[in-house]
Amino acid sequence: MRAVVSHQGSVSVVERDIPSGEGELIRVTSSGICGSDLHLISLGLSGIVLGHEFGGYTESGQLVAVRPTGECGYCAECKRALPHTCKMAAASLHGTSIDGGLAEFVRVEKSRLIAVPANVNPDVVALVEPLAVVVHGINRIPITPGMKAIVVGAGSIGLLTAAVLVDRGVEVDIVTRHPHQTQAAEALRAHPISTPGNNYDFSFDAVCTQQSFDACVSATRPRGSIVEFGMVWSPVALSNTLMLKEISVIPSIFYTHDHEHHDFEEAVVVLARNPNIATTLITHRYCLDDAVKAFDTANDRASGAIKVHFFTN
Repeated sequence: MRAVVSHQGSVSVVERDIPSGEGELIRVTSSGICGSDLHLISLGLSGIVLGHEFGGYTESGQLVAVRPTGECGYCAECKRALPHTCKMAAASLHGTSIDGGLAEFVRVEKSRLIAVPANVNPDVVALVEPLAVVVHGINRIPITPGMKAIVVGAGSIGLLTAAVLVDRGVEVDIVTRHPHQTQAAEALRAHPISTPGNNYDFSFDAVCTQQSFDACVSATRPRGSIVEFGMVWSPVALSNTLMLKEISVIPSIFYTHDHEHHDFEEAVVVLARNPNIATTLITHRYCLDDAVKAFDTANDRASGAIKVHFFTN
């Protein structure tokens, strides 16, 4: 089968055996490139089949999204229903620790499979994973309809955040820098702006730099909250403004599940209910053979790319 791997900062398409062993064999229909993939490749990630955003068909023909994180099931975090904080969450992550979904086939533990309804296009099922990231972060704060939020950063996570907030009846401003981001924000019924206002109930930092964090601190009302999405690749300092306003900073990583709620299942429902999310965010599609061009597109800020997806045939 064809698979995409990286070595010394570059990607290539290689031939691999169809994976065997335990778990369910998934025929991948959709896989996506994440900004974290670009960072990790630049840092030297090598050898592993890339891709933690993916989904496809089981051997029985069920369309599924795949939760790429694992869990041990017995540590203190797992017993507290916080499996995403288990050490095995990242240590068994598809695309970084074990082979991922930028391939024709991938073998996945059955516990990581989430059924997707037939009305969802199999070509867009990879979008469930970043949607689950957003759902998890939003679920960490007490949002109710009619509140006002600001999203700083209009990449895929920022735009998905805006889409989910709008779906929940929240008034959303989002800071956009490029025309294609502005168009996408408008299509998702958010309000694109160039400079944040102030007195927002909640801020969402979808960039995680000092500049974006400071912008959120300035924009958030006293006793409001800032949600930090994803990875902080460079240190970020706190400020006295944050202290004086008593703003809560809420880190959010991965997604979680317990007997009462499953972030991935909620993400599937949101995607099925709002097909415009996929049509707006997936701006570029490639086959696996064009992996080098796809990663070049994702890396090029002038390309107009929001989400770059692969399809298999």
